Amino acid sequence: VMGCVMRVLGGGLLYVQGGYNEVEWDYTDCTCEGTGGMNATDYLQTSKVSGPCRCIKELNITEENNQAKWDRDILIYYELENFHQNHRQYADSRDDKQLNGDRLKSDGFPDLPFSDCEDPHNNDNSSGETLPIIPCGSIANSLFNDTVKLFFKKDNSNQWNPVSLLRTGIAMPFDKKRFNNPVEDSQLSTELEGKIAKPRDWTKQLWELDPDNPSNNGLENEDLIVWMRVSALANFRKLWRLVDHDDTKHTELKDGLNTGYLYKLEIEYNYDVSSFNGRKKVIIARDNEFGAKNTAMGWIAISAAIFFFSFGFLFSALTRLDQ
Repeated sequence: VMGCVMRVLGGGLLYVQGGYNEVEWDYTDCTCEGTGGMNATDYLQTSKVSGPCRCIKELNITEENNQAKWDRDILIYYELENFHQNHRQYADSRDDKQLNGDRLKSDGFPDLPFSDCEDPHNNDNSSGETLPIIPCGSIANSLFNDTVKLFFKKDNSNQWNPVSLLRTGIAMPFDKKRFNNPVEDSQLSTELEGKIAKPRDWTKQLWELDPDNPSNNGLENEDLIVWMRVSALANFRKLWRLVDHDDTKHTELKDGLNTGYLYKLEIEYNYDVSSFNGRKKVIIARDNEFGAKNTAMGWIAISAAIFFFSFGFLFSALTRLDQ
């Protein structure tokens, strides 16, 4: 019975999940614009260059996809390969009390974090005072920091129009409750500057993660929250952006991606994956009840069905032999 159930479930998942529209671009070795053809990985390793690397890719969203299935809601993911977030020391290198905004001194300002948190403090500052690193630990220090932009163009036009992308709504509601700023959202820079230090590999201060939206800044930034939920596998996707279908400036996309338009992705390439021989991808997909396009669940169910059928036949044969 369980074999039949898993077989039907697996077949259904393969049919449903395998049929969703998706466009994928592996931009690990993309060419930086305006550099004379320099590879992005080499660009990051070259100290003489100035300014970020920008990679651009025009997309055909109808190729190998069902043209009728690009209706709202459209999601953008990033994918990393060969990045082992599931290593125990890496996964434990965090201070949940600090992330919840409760690691405070008697004066109400942030205290030094949990001792197991990698790089819990920083002495390299103008006052020489020991400052707590917020957020501390290996997970936060390795925060994914590439940026993405999406553009569209009508066939009869030469102008690329920016697609409004939402930076909120990408984190799970349960996770958002576990992340709180130690001071008022609007007072992050004025209250914390000079009292905390940023992770050593960050190029921004904590209050610069989303300065245009105080409720999405600091420890409550949803990019940070999404990243802090570690993956169990070495190859994983994380939700990056949502297409704003309610943007009044471009009502052409209110019902989804128009398959008659041309689209272009622009990536600001900041995250170096060469140290762990990794790869980076950006994926545009349509939202669905089961998440992003993924046939793994279907094959797992099929494998379970084979397991149940095999042992069912084995036990049936053994029973007949006993008789």
